[in-house]
Amino acid sequence: MATNSFRERLILADYAIVSEISGFTTVVRRMQSYSELKEFAVTQFPVAAVVGRLPIPKEYKSGRTSGEILQVRSELSVDVYVYLHVNVDMDTEISNYADTLWASMLGNPTRSKLCLSTIVKLEEDIVQLPPFGAFKLTCIHEYIHGIGGI
Repeated sequence: MATNSFRERLILADYAIVSEISGFTTVVRRMQSYSELKEFAVTQFPVAAVVGRLPIPKEYKSGRTSGEILQVRSELSVDVYVYLHVNVDMDTEISNYADTLWASMLGNPTRSKLCLSTIVKLEEDIVQLPPFGAFKLTCIHEYIHGIGGI
């Protein structure tokens, strides 16, 4: 059931969007450590990691007479960590990739009707571990699902 859940389909939709962005040569499904980043060839950067969290139920809809829960409205956060390898002008490169990622993630806010809406947030802090730089963007998807899965 979980392989075709709304959660998994939303994560894969975000993964597909990131994979299609020009310049991202490596897209993975988990955060990378500093030592793992050092194992990538320079030509494999920028590296993007798409990491899904677990959904947070926000509202339950139940049947009028039975009281049985029929639907759940949840929010799912999907984090996109972007790791760059830049020797010159790190801030400009981060800005360029953040701008492109922002526009792409808001280009299809319902993820082809998988969710009701998408909110995009950028993390304030930029991590700089020369020659690596990193930033995080979070997509918050609001969607409705049944009680049989997430």
